[in-house]
Amino acid sequence: MITIRKANKNDIKNVLKLYSEVIDQIRYNESNPNWEHGIYPRKEDICTAINSGELYVGVKEEEIASAIVINNKSNEGYENVKWNLDVDDEYVYYIHLVAVNQRFRKQGFAKKMLNYAFDLAKENSIKSIRLSIHMNNLGIEPVYTKFGFKYVDTIEVNNKYRGLLSFKVYEKIL
Repeated sequence: MITIRKANKNDIKNVLKLYSEVIDQIRYNESNPNWEHGIYPRKEDICTAINSGELYVGVKEEEIASAIVINNKSNEGYENVKWNLDVDDEYVYYIHLVAVNQRFRKQGFAKKMLNYAFDLAKENSIKSIRLSIHMNNLGIEPVYTKFGFKYVDTIEVNNKYRGLLSFKVYEKIL
């Protein structure tokens, strides 16, 4: 059985291990989010998300198998996007750093994590959920579109840690 819960400080070591394992597992996949050890996702960002109560984990048999960050903080470059719904960030959830350990693929973790985000959004009167997909990671695109996310725009961001990056941005209006 899959359980979704908010990560806590006791989970930091295992959540960092999850992201590290996922980076190793997908490194040579044709479609991947272009994550790199020590560069992205950064340990500091993961720890901040946990300490802020914004990182949720999927657990199976006491092992953290997936993670997702859900918050009201937009990504760099989002300020130039013409979203389908014009609302303040307090009414928007942004999804970041979705990861599923490849040993748990095809077991419903992505579906369960997204449905959890939708339920959380409804409980908190959120009107829109937004996310971005790195251009190297378009294999995940059908998963998001299946869940009702609509393509909005393509953006380029010059990130101080990763250089110039291109992303497709999506939105799901609730």
